[in-house]
Amino acid sequence: MSTFHKGDAVTHPAYGKGTVNGSRIDGFEIRVSFGAYNLWVPARELSAASGGLRLVDAPVAAIETPHHTATSFDAIMRLLTGQPAPDLVAEPPEPEPVAPAVKDTRNKRQSAKAAPAVATEPKRPRKHEKPVFRPAREDRAVRDATAIEAFRLGIVPSRHIEDWTVGREVEVRALRTFLKDEGEGAILVEGQYGAGKSHLLAFLAREAEGMNFAVAMAGFDPSEASAAFPKKAYRRLCQGFRATVDGQPLDFRGFLEEAARRENWPEVVGDHWLLGPFLRKVAAGKAEQEDWEHVEGLGRGDDGRPTLHDYSTCANLYVNLLSALSRLAAEVLSMNGLAVLLDEAEVARNVLYRYQAQRGVNFFRGLVLAANDDHDLLDEVLIRQDVTVGEITRLLYSGHNATRYTTGIPCRLKVAFALTPGSLQDEFRRTRETIGRVELDVLSMDALKALFGKIHGTYESCYGVRLEPKLRDRVFRLLATADRVSSTRGFIKAAVETMDYARFFPDGDVESVIQDAVG
Repeated sequence: MSTFHKGDAVTHPAYGKGTVNGSRIDGFEIRVSFGAYNLWVPARELSAASGGLRLVDAPVAAIETPHHTATSFDAIMRLLTGQPAPDLVAEPPEPEPVAPAVKDTRNKRQSAKAAPAVATEPKRPRKHEKPVFRPAREDRAVRDATAIEAFRLGIVPSRHIEDWTVGREVEVRALRTFLKDEGEGAILVEGQYGAGKSHLLAFLAREAEGMNFAVAMAGFDPSEASAAFPKKAYRRLCQGFRATVDGQPLDFRGFLEEAARRENWPEVVGDHWLLGPFLRKVAAGKAEQEDWEHVEGLGRGDDGRPTLHDYSTCANLYVNLLSALSRLAAEVLSMNGLAVLLDEAEVARNVLYRYQAQRGVNFFRGLVLAANDDHDLLDEVLIRQDVTVGEITRLLYSGHNATRYTTGIPCRLKVAFALTPGSLQDEFRRTRETIGRVELDVLSMDALKALFGKIHGTYESCYGVRLEPKLRDRVFRLLATADRVSSTRGFIKAAVETMDYARFFPDGDVESVIQDAVG
């Protein structure tokens, strides 16, 4: 089994490219940042990728595990049966032969209701028979197995996201039109929590890659004011950067190395305040680890390097860098540009101080104007007040480095923001009245039914478990109309949990369990 260290770049067959940021159980499980989310995954499922953010001389901190542990199967069984955790690791029960289909128990319940009334006791927690261990099928497809595991988290594997984009035909058309429209550089994806914004943003990333864009995707952490401090956002975008050049998938470092091999890069960014000196080092084979960390937003600018400030007024530095990367993609590597995708954009409002919210919005406004090749970004006069601002755009500029928000026109930048309704829409419209919008409503019953059918079929192909057609219809309606299953993410997770119950309790009453769970 490979050993991974904090900062290593890795690839997962389902979740794609990520960066290691922790380990536990003696390195058996690895915590990986996949851009918009962090997951614990078994080390055996990961493979090393080029690049990475290796921390020099930094030991990998192992996370302590409880004194007694148990398999995932045992843990699931204890949750279902209400049994306490054992002191020692429990051996899994022997496999037992079971019928391939879950029985329809409706007639049995009706017969029981018709029996003579008897004295009843107060309602007690539901008791279950001994669970049946049903292993996965040996001939299961890897893509089906990874899909089911992703559904348990309420997400979809990025590699197969097109197959699981159901009921969003209108939204998909709008996103594809946006990528092809050279007259519009920014778009909003709006929807309530769990409606599928992150899914649609991931779909947009795949579409952009298919249309020969480089892609940088990041999500904002609600615990941080990262939109107010653009360096943090830029750092995450570097970690979530990917591009395909001549059929070769590249991360951020691979992208810049490939650009440095091309003869015409000096014509595009040779005079750039940061990328110019850095690419000269790369081309000469003299770029050190500290140089890479600096251009990725991890350094401070010591030893003569240009300083990448971490102040809230420095959005111009990082929008300028993104525009330069987009021009490298388009003018040097013959791509269509760079697509910057930002999830949870409404987090810009979740800050302690009002000025931080204003600075986060300033960063977004700068991205929108740069993506739309606003000529004022190159021509406007800068006014020095308490802070430096543009006379026309009113954008904030760093007092230490008042470089322009864009490196040139056109810069071939595309920007998409996923956010909840009513959070920042007015700010975006004031910046650009024609900014595109994709509004996500709840999926229709027909779309949910199609989605449930796909999940059911995929689960059956993995575990040989299926619900009889009439029972399947009743289970679907219970899940689709339950108040506690109020989002697409919640519906997906509930569907898989239902199939898990049917797998371990083939003679159990699935409908009653769902009714108990969702009220």
